[in-house]
Amino acid sequence: MEHSTVEVAIVGAGVAGLEAARVLHDSGVDVAVLEARERIGGRIFTRRDPSLPVPIELGAEFVHGSALELREIAREARLAIVDIGGQRWQSNRGALRRADDFWTLLDAVMKRLDQKRKPDRSFQQFLDTRPGGARLARARWLALQYVKGFHAADPARVSERALADGGSPGDDARERRIGRMLAGYDAVPTWIARDIGNRIRLGSVVTAIHWQPGAVHVDVRQPAGDSVTALDARAVIITVPLGVLQASLGEPGAITFDPSLDVESTKSEALRGIEMGVVTRLTLHVREPFWTSERFMRRAKSQDLDQLAFLHSTDPDFPVWWTAYPMSAPTLVAWTGSTRARELASLDEEQTIDLAISALARQFALQRRVARRMVTAAWTHNWEMDPYSRGAYSYLLVGGEGAPAKLARSVRRTLFFAGEASDAEGRTGTVHGAIATGRRAAKQVFRAL
Repeated sequence: MEHSTVEVAIVGAGVAGLEAARVLHDSGVDVAVLEARERIGGRIFTRRDPSLPVPIELGAEFVHGSALELREIAREARLAIVDIGGQRWQSNRGALRRADDFWTLLDAVMKRLDQKRKPDRSFQQFLDTRPGGARLARARWLALQYVKGFHAADPARVSERALADGGSPGDDARERRIGRMLAGYDAVPTWIARDIGNRIRLGSVVTAIHWQPGAVHVDVRQPAGDSVTALDARAVIITVPLGVLQASLGEPGAITFDPSLDVESTKSEALRGIEMGVVTRLTLHVREPFWTSERFMRRAKSQDLDQLAFLHSTDPDFPVWWTAYPMSAPTLVAWTGSTRARELASLDEEQTIDLAISALARQFALQRRVARRMVTAAWTHNWEMDPYSRGAYSYLLVGGEGAPAKLARSVRRTLFFAGEASDAEGRTGTVHGAIATGRRAAKQVFRAL
């Protein structure tokens, strides 16, 4: 077995791991980043196709709200962030109407959540009390779709208290902002890693971490499993997604800790208090942005569809869609989260694409054969079945308050944790939250060393 030694090992080359490595490297600490995939970026996964004028995002796509850490990197790297703006629409069995009251309706329900409620309860239990009565029936439906879609959460399991604490932007116009990286989201990890490329080891699957205070021994194999190496360090930062941390021994992607993380009770509590959300998303390449055509807008009785940004519906498979607006591009993204996404994750790619095309036909009142002819290509990634993510992003379970902070605590000043699930500032599930945890973990390690 080949051995090497560094001061700090970092498991995972998503933005949390890369940012931790960058901060430590700039401080003169010898680091090695171990990444199972043959690329950096983690759940940022950008593809490009010569037939399209815009990048294809299969993972993270949006810049949410103020996102200070992310905007700071964008300024340094001279990366343009484009605010989406545009209009939200609602489709009711193909009948389209503007949804300009989206944020107002959402806030009318979400502001009724109780951040201090004891005992905590699920969002579904909250909805079952019919807050706002008949007057807010449509608002409650929209809030349910928001929790299932945006948060990728099971409404029967997600915490009311957690959603009350930053689960929606409220009436803060700045936090309602949604933007995109014009050059593609992969420009962010590429920029972070610009000076540490020789410290990143791709195709390095961590299978076990043996540790004692002040010393770590990491077992590493190639994805094919035909070569085993080892890395010794004084400390390790674990930045793998929550789904990987929660994986049972023997499951694909699982990491064995020796001694177990159970030696630290707060870690067990943290892992029981957070869940990995599920998302199924597809990017469809259509022959033309048909919703902007005069013919379609006449049929829809609106001249504003060329500003369509998001489309909401009651569709059972893909209730949320969005365009590339403000860029003009022949793409539509189909999105579903929560329990239906978990069901779709068990299907093969062709079946999922077929369901998305059927949903497209329903949203825009098209004949299915017409929708089928319109779609020339589709891209997706099954994050639920990906052994190195095992889900999309995290949310807090009932009674899980404080779990991210517990996950963020080091174990015996030797095991350190970063990644969106460990953000204690209410930014779980975001790229800027992940970057912030990488910086926090680097500072923890530097103090310990």
